[in-house]
This record gives sequence, C-alpha cells and structure tokens, in this order.
Amino acid sequence: MKFIKLGLLTMLVGLFVLVACKTPTSIGLDVDPSLALNSKVVDTSTVNAKLFKIDSFESNYTRRSVLGYFKDPIFGTTTANLALAFRLPTVNLTFGDNPVLDSAVLVLNFTDFVGDSLANSFTVEVKQLDDFLYAEPVPKYLNKRVWTTRGNIIASKTFNPKYRDSIIVQDIIAGKKDTVKKVVPQLRIRLDQAFITNNILKTDALNLASTKVFNDYFGGLFLSLKQSDIKQNGGLFTFDTNTSGAARLDLFYKTTSATNVIDTVSRSLNIDGSSGLAVNQVSWNLAGTPVQTELQSAAKSSNILYFKGLQGTEAKIEFPYLARLKSLGTNVSINRAELILTLQAGTETPYKPLPRLRIYKWDIANRPVFLADESPFDGRSFGIIDGTFKNTQKQYVFNVTNHIQDLLTGRIKDYGTFLSTTEYTATNSQNLEISNTSNVLNNTRRAVVGGAIPNYKIRLKVYYTDQK
Repeated sequence: MKFIKLGLLTMLVGLFVLVACKTPTSIGLDVDPSLALNSKVVDTSTVNAKLFKIDSFESNYTRRSVLGYFKDPIFGTTTANLALAFRLPTVNLTFGDNPVLDSAVLVLNFTDFVGDSLANSFTVEVKQLDDFLYAEPVPKYLNKRVWTTRGNIIASKTFNPKYRDSIIVQDIIAGKKDTVKKVVPQLRIRLDQAFITNNILKTDALNLASTKVFNDYFGGLFLSLKQSDIKQNGGLFTFDTNTSGAARLDLFYKTTSATNVIDTVSRSLNIDGSSGLAVNQVSWNLAGTPVQTELQSAAKSSNILYFKGLQGTEAKIEFPYLARLKSLGTNVSINRAELILTLQAGTETPYKPLPRLRIYKWDIANRPVFLADESPFDGRSFGIIDGTFKNTQKQYVFNVTNHIQDLLTGRIKDYGTFLSTTEYTATNSQNLEISNTSNVLNNTRRAVVGGAIPNYKIRLKVYYTDQK
C-alpha cells in the first residue's frame, strides 16, 4: 500500500508539471504570486554593466537592408548606404526583337522607418557600382567597406516616408490588356532609360550569358540619400531584401513578335539578399554625444547604457557578488532570477524604444551561445527568455534563472555575458554557437537604460529557497 500511495503522488506531481508547462509564455512575464510568497527574495544592484561599441559587422546575407541619414541627439549621426547586385531570371537572357524600353523601375519594399516622418522629404540618388560585389559564392562584406561608383547619377527621386501606405501600380500582362494592382508599401525609383537601354536591354548577348557574367560586366547599383536636402534629423528606412522578389529591378519594354505584333512585356532582375546581393555600408559619428562620453569612461560599470540598433553598441554584464548568495543558506536553490533594466525617463520620445533587447554569453572559445534559459540544447529551457519592453513598468526583464543557478553552483564558468540589440538565431552546429548575421539590421530603434546611475540601476532579482 505504501508503494501505491507513492506512485499516486508521483502521478499527481507529474500531472501538475504537465499542466504548468501548457503556459510557458508566462516565463519572463509577471512573476507567479505563489512564487513570491513561498520564496525568499534578494533584490540587489550588484551587477556591473560596461558599454562598448561595435565597430564592424557582416552586412550582407541579412533579412533587412537600411538606407538613411539620421541625426539622433543622443546617439549622433548614422549614415546607411546600399550596394546591390542582380540575379538574371535565366541564363542567356534575351529581350526579344527590337526591344524598346518604356521604363526601368528599382523596387524596394518598406519594412520600417525611424526618424522625422512629418518634417522631412528625402532624395535618393542612384549610381552604377565600379566594384565587384558578385562572386560564386558571394563573400561576406563588412559594413565598413567603401564602395566605389562610376559615371553620373542614373536616378534621383524625392519622396516622403509613406512606409505604411499601399500603392496602386500598373500591371503588365503579356499578350493581354494591361491592368492595375495594389502592392505593399514600397519605394519605386525610375532609372535613366538611355542608361538601362545601352547597358542591359541592348548590351552584347555575351554579357547576359549568366548571373556571374552579367555582374562582372555591369557591377550593380549604389544608393545613398542626398544629405544636403535633409531637414531636421533625417531618418533611416529598412527594406525587405530577403524575401524572393521583394527587391528587384523591373524592366517594362515593347518587343515585336514573330507575327509582327508589338506588345509590352516585363522582366524582373531580382536582388537576392538571401544570397548576399544586398550589402549595407553603415557608419556612425558619435563625436560630442553622451554615448561617446560613456564609451570613453574608465569606470568599471557604465552609468547609462545606450543601446543602438544596427549593431552600434552592446554591454558586457558581470555578477561580481553572486557567490554571496551561498551565504544565504547551505543548499540554496534558485527558483527564479530576473535581470531588470529600467528605461531612463524622457528618452522614449520622440523616438520609440527598442521593442526588445537580447542576451547571450560566450563559450570558452569566445563564440556567442544562448544562455541555458533559452538554449534549444538545454533540457531545462522553455526557449523563452523574454527581454521585451514592458511599457507600464518602462523596463526590460530577462528570465536568467538557469544561468544564475549554473554560475552559482559552478556548473559553468562565466566567459562573458552580453546584452545586445540583435536577434540571435541557433546555427545547430556541433559547437552550439549562435549567429546574428541575418538579423543584424532588423532593429533601427534605440534604448537608454540605467547602468550604475541611481534610481535606474540595472538589477538582479533572485527568488530562492534553502533546501535544508
């Protein structure tokens, strides 16, 4: 009978665990009231966080591409230009007999904008690349690379940042009557007709033999904003260059069929960002900014942490007094540990804060890996660590329970724990490292949170029990 009772108890406990696991999204959100009642709490500010600058990063093979010129009063000036190459729709591409170009339109689908949308119009300028972007395979390029151009401006368009408004465009249907269609918000730039005719439509057929041959010959395009036309603080636009066909060069032209019928047809040369054909040239000027002052500080812990999108800044965090938790009891068990960052008042306007911050650690080889609380390779993990911005509390909160427990028990050694603006993804490699390459340009916003400054200090809040 004793064994029957034990088995029943085990079954009930198992059912309780299964029910609890049905709502894993609660992790990293509000603390379970029963946890607060049944645990002891240490709410401490003994966390060191040191801000540092990210000078360079791989800027192609990304999900987003950025174009802009933005003067942030806190973070300084960000300049983002864009180099593009094209993929031919077929080998030995032809445009039929006697092609006559109607228009050539560079299409970029908007995904986001940060800056002064009401007070600004922007002028984008397009030139031909004088560099070799394309190769097989396409190499990874750094944001610091300076791309050279040749010739005159082949397109210039002044536009307002209506990045949320869908538009109506003409739909060309070969052999049928043309119509119109509604498309997602996009930037459409008409290129010089003579340039496209001479360099693409009527170029030697040998130059259209393959994508590699074409890009060796043509180079690509380089986009930048005309800085002298920008009023107020400017802005940064993000575009989808990863989805197939979202970024492209559309050619609309007339050609003569075998029966001597003239029809308007279209061809698209895609910008295949997932294959590395969209490269960002990104630079920052921090001169005279609060960020530069903090970066130059010799203090062990930064007073304020300035988190900038586009991989501009990160912070290394340390828990220097974590071992003191052992003095709380002979067998301390961490029920929950939260890393809490508080937004500094007045910094969420006029630009919204980052929707999420991220956290990761280094392994012994200084490779980025997930914390145990997020790692898909750790059986204790629900894969949710949070870090989203809590608008009511004005805070970013991370669930770092297993990470703190592992550091406390000596299960792992702290080679470095970091806060970042970039979404990391698992690589599923044997070393379990993670990558930020594809998501490095997803965030253009920023967040100003406390480090060591009073009233806004970064905190580690630990709920624990002593297993006596």
